[in-house]
Amino acid sequence: MTGLLAEERLSRILDLLAQQGTVRTTALMGSLGVSGATVRRDLDVLAGRGLIRKVHGGATLASQDQRYADRQQTGQAGKARLAQVAVGLLRPGQTVYLDAGTTARHVAQALRRTPALTRTLRVVTHGLDVAYELNGECPLYVVGGEVYGSTYSLTGPDALATVARYSYDVFLVGCTSIDPDRGLTNSNLVEAQQKSAILRRARQTVLIADSSKWRHSGFVTFAALGEVGSWATDEALPEARAAFETAGVRVVDSRS
Repeated sequence: MTGLLAEERLSRILDLLAQQGTVRTTALMGSLGVSGATVRRDLDVLAGRGLIRKVHGGATLASQDQRYADRQQTGQAGKARLAQVAVGLLRPGQTVYLDAGTTARHVAQALRRTPALTRTLRVVTHGLDVAYELNGECPLYVVGGEVYGSTYSLTGPDALATVARYSYDVFLVGCTSIDPDRGLTNSNLVEAQQKSAILRRARQTVLIADSSKWRHSGFVTFAALGEVGSWATDEALPEARAAFETAGVRVVDSRS
């Protein structure tokens, strides 16, 4: 594989990802016969085109979802911290749409620990795990639809029609990644459409995303940075804070 031109290497990387789903940098070095620095530059190019998502030690296809069980074990401490931040932004009596996913589940768990607030809220969600956590804790509405296993969520035409029927005081929205140029991204089109539809019905939107999501590129963009009012996170990196604040977004992290 030595002597491949840059575009040939990029094509080869995409072929390997299509076959394996995930590839490690060290494996690419051996397969392509190039240095680690070259592989990392190639991955940066593909990530910039929105074709892959860089992960620790390698890459995955941008459209490929990580298994829920794997994501549940990743970044738990950061998600728990940002969940407390997000709950602190809520006010009694609000109608809250809480997204699906592992970060949203941490928010649901934080809500269970604040019953005086939570009992006053009306919560709407398409997350099965979120509904499980909040069952009996507050007035709870679950959007129906097709089960999407990667995020334990309910999606599809029925879900889209339901979420467009109501209005929400606050939308707590998660994302796969935050791209400073492309905005907030998600790993699949159906969920991205659902997030966009809910965002249009919400008076304010709070992004719930930990610092590891910064400067990655997902499969499809569902909102620009400036379309959310606040970003609740565990630790805002200086570059990320500057980008959000320039877009007019309030940044609140666990150190605030």
